[in-house]
Amino acid sequence: MTVGRLLDKWLEHGETFQRPRTLYENRRKVEARIRPTLGHVRLSKLARDPGLLDEAYRRWLDDGLSPATVHKFHSILSAAFRFGVKRGYLAQAPTARATPPVVRRPDFVVPTPEQLTKLINAAEGDDPVLGSAIALAALTGARRGELVALRWSDFDLRRGTVRIARSLTVTGGEQHTGPTKTHAARELALDPVAVEVLRRRHTDMVSLSEAAESPLIDDPFVLSYNANAALPVNPDTFTHRFGRLCRRMEKPALDRLRRRQPKATREDLAPASRWPFRFHDLRHFSVTTLIAAGVDVRTVAERHGHARATMTLDRYAHALPERDREAAAVLGGALKLEDR
Repeated sequence: MTVGRLLDKWLEHGETFQRPRTLYENRRKVEARIRPTLGHVRLSKLARDPGLLDEAYRRWLDDGLSPATVHKFHSILSAAFRFGVKRGYLAQAPTARATPPVVRRPDFVVPTPEQLTKLINAAEGDDPVLGSAIALAALTGARRGELVALRWSDFDLRRGTVRIARSLTVTGGEQHTGPTKTHAARELALDPVAVEVLRRRHTDMVSLSEAAESPLIDDPFVLSYNANAALPVNPDTFTHRFGRLCRRMEKPALDRLRRRQPKATREDLAPASRWPFRFHDLRHFSVTTLIAAGVDVRTVAERHGHARATMTLDRYAHALPERDREAAAVLGGALKLEDR
């Protein structure tokens, strides 16, 4: 059997349990790079010489692909080979003896509360749906796909709660609604600010529906640009619109700089004048704010749908310096030293 044939069997098996978006991305990576490079290689040859994988990794890096991308190819091959071991096609996964490139996790930046307020206010002026999405992303920490999948039946504004049970993805131009990333639903408490954001969102929806003479459907989507709220927003729409909003926030400073340096770009701006945020950074804002405020990590992990609290600690350890200082003070207070 060849690597290409094994990949075909693995992808076919993935159709039974993988999310459509995951399956689509795996197929795309297999066809674009993995199959042309390794598809013809027999499994028996690869088992004898796993160094062939390292040669493929080096070739992809030499072609200009990032270490992160090559590492994703390695992950796909690892999953396929583990499947091959279970089915008896291989005695051992060759990727276990390969050396993929090291991926250094980039530092992420999050907006300050003041910047976040400015972003919401700026969006509310001409795109209230985006304004609501920014506020809800920061206040709930929900993922982009989880936000756009929310319907009004998921909320209880009287109790101040929301149930996050679905996520929406787009594959090949088609929307797919499935379970959350961890396949588990979670119920979150909402503070008065979030409740007020939702009440205003509902008022705006009703106003648009009446003006367009298009009645709202029985269970409307919370974030929708349609008058009857029958269609959710495409997740990528928020990504693109949020990016344009951040560039708009940078424009005054960039215009002033270009009067002195006509060829200046965003990268030439002073750090204080930059708005280098992504929509996903609103989720990071939620996590880091709670950790820095002293909320226990398990609660933060459960609220944000992390599979394990250890993942939260590993990813957001940089948000703990003040908690570490408090811990040092506790230990020092527990140790009573006599005066010398």
